[in-house]
Amino acid sequence: MLRSLLRRAARARSDGSAASDPNHAGPDGTAGTVDAADIDRFARLADRWWDPDGPHGPLHRFVPVRMQVIRDALAPLATDATGRRALGGLRVLDIGCGGGLLSEPMTRLGASVTGVDADGAGIAAATAHADEMGLKIDYRTGAAEDLAADGDRFDAVVASEVIEHVADKAAFVEALATLLKPGGVLVLTTINRTARSRAQAIVAAEYILRWVPRGTHDWNQFPKPAELTEMLEAVGFEVDPPIGMVFDPVDGTFSLSADARVNYALVARKTS
Repeated sequence: MLRSLLRRAARARSDGSAASDPNHAGPDGTAGTVDAADIDRFARLADRWWDPDGPHGPLHRFVPVRMQVIRDALAPLATDATGRRALGGLRVLDIGCGGGLLSEPMTRLGASVTGVDADGAGIAAATAHADEMGLKIDYRTGAAEDLAADGDRFDAVVASEVIEHVADKAAFVEALATLLKPGGVLVLTTINRTARSRAQAIVAAEYILRWVPRGTHDWNQFPKPAELTEMLEAVGFEVDPPIGMVFDPVDGTFSLSADARVNYALVARKTS
């Protein structure tokens, strides 16, 4: 499996695709939402996406609690839910899907998932792993604004641990609104900009514990819940209060909490 991932990732890094191009512009000719430096940083680690002890290990540990939020938010929309297929009948976009850590469990819950990421190497790794698991997932290399310009629309959009890495947050949120059908639901997770998040998500995670490579995050790019809520409301969303997700260092797991000072989720519904 690892050799297959490496070959596909190498091909993706060298294919010259527009979405991985640091000069890639949005459909209106603007710079777009893609942060080329961040995309390159993740591309260099693409072959490690499915290594739970590798640089993406914290995201693996973060999957269960994120899936709890996603399932709770999206299950009421399901039109063909049966048994364990709580998301049956839903067409879901996983934007900034990386190696597919959330795309795969959403597919197993019955959703028809489209996974999109500007990192072609990550998409290659996601495709290879889905193939090996026997899962049918529509993976594409691109950016949110490209997909919006194509006219594609979804019942739900998941943007998890993405917005803190995009170059233009307002444009990204606007693209997400365009990608949703009226009445659709957006689930967004990110990191708050607080003193606690600086201590935990950057100082501890990157420099002391070295859970993730140094430079993975820029504290100044973390959006506060109020800032993100204001952006979402400006493009037609009704936004629920933030849901905190806290890490227990004893057992190494995350759980839902009223404490949104570090990791949090927002669930928003498109009103029109």
